[in-house]
Amino acid sequence: MDTSDYWDSVFEYEIDTSWRDRQTDYYRVYRQKFEAAQQRNYLSDFPLSIEIEASYHCNLKCPACPRVVNPEERNIDHMSEDLWQIILNECAKHNLPAMMMDHEAESLMNPRFIRMVNETKTAGVIDIWLHTNANMLNSRRSEQLIDAGITKINFSIDAITSETYDILRPGGNYERVVANILEFLRLKQEREASYIRTRVSFVEQTVNAHERQGFFDLWNAVPGLNLITYQVCLDFSPYETPDCDSSLDIDQLTAKYRDYAPFNCSAPWQTPIIDIKGNVVPCGQPVRQHNKDFILGNLLNGDTIESCWNGQKMGDLRDLHTQGEWYRNPMCRVCVNTLRSSVHQAEARGGATHMDGTVTEIRLTPRTEVPSLSPIPRPTPDLDY
Repeated sequence: MDTSDYWDSVFEYEIDTSWRDRQTDYYRVYRQKFEAAQQRNYLSDFPLSIEIEASYHCNLKCPACPRVVNPEERNIDHMSEDLWQIILNECAKHNLPAMMMDHEAESLMNPRFIRMVNETKTAGVIDIWLHTNANMLNSRRSEQLIDAGITKINFSIDAITSETYDILRPGGNYERVVANILEFLRLKQEREASYIRTRVSFVEQTVNAHERQGFFDLWNAVPGLNLITYQVCLDFSPYETPDCDSSLDIDQLTAKYRDYAPFNCSAPWQTPIIDIKGNVVPCGQPVRQHNKDFILGNLLNGDTIESCWNGQKMGDLRDLHTQGEWYRNPMCRVCVNTLRSSVHQAEARGGATHMDGTVTEIRLTPRTEVPSLSPIPRPTPDLDY
């Protein structure tokens, strides 16, 4: 399982390890350092990975998404070219190993996105990630992404029927998504791009819990796919207002939480986020007006990724989590309480992702014994959704 010990809401089944065979020694060293950072045992002078918000546009209105929970809080736009060049130049200067090129939106909606991927590769970044709902991932875009240098792509699906998909991902088309993913995987094999790690994800909710096993059985059969991931659906609504402990002082917070189970987050050692406005934040939790003190700095106001990473705010946050005093930071307090509540709710449904990292009732069927997705037609190569 390629996750930190604290992050209990994600579990991955690696069904094909062939992507690892094409990785360089430089990649392996970077991953060793990153895995040490996940345990808070490694801190570099510059991040090993950053996550950018290439766009805040999205073509879906998923009810569980933080952008749908509060649609009025943020402006919808693409990252400006000026901001992108600031990020790119600093990352090239510091030999950044990895970049996740999406956050809370669909990056493929940015008309400059393919070029951004290529520029990221040219800047020396060796691990280039994308999460996508795959509705816009036609054959032409798949070819462009492969040629541009994408190395990891995660497809968000959450269903195995159109009926369930339409509830969880309004605005999308299940058949088109599956066809687009199959086409990407076919092109990956045709172009001998086995180094690209591909993943499908299932965020478990009440509506789709009955499709959990079927999701594994369906995608386990597909050549070119590397990982099947299950995630607990997190409730983002608590981030929209100050929490009930916001009026408590440090002594009162300590007294309230002293008997809670330990929690040591490693996010401040890993991947800072940069949004479309240039704000740099320690992790991916939703920043709103009431918790904007969580912002480390702004790249359009003279701050740098390096200064934010090594600044007082980030240092204080690392100290807080080293000591296990997550409850002292308002954002962290909401995050931990929300994560634990969401996991417990999922466990109550049965067969969910558990705190010990197991997933109930997922039978690891050999790939040759499950049905294929081949009856679903491939997308027209020149069709532009």
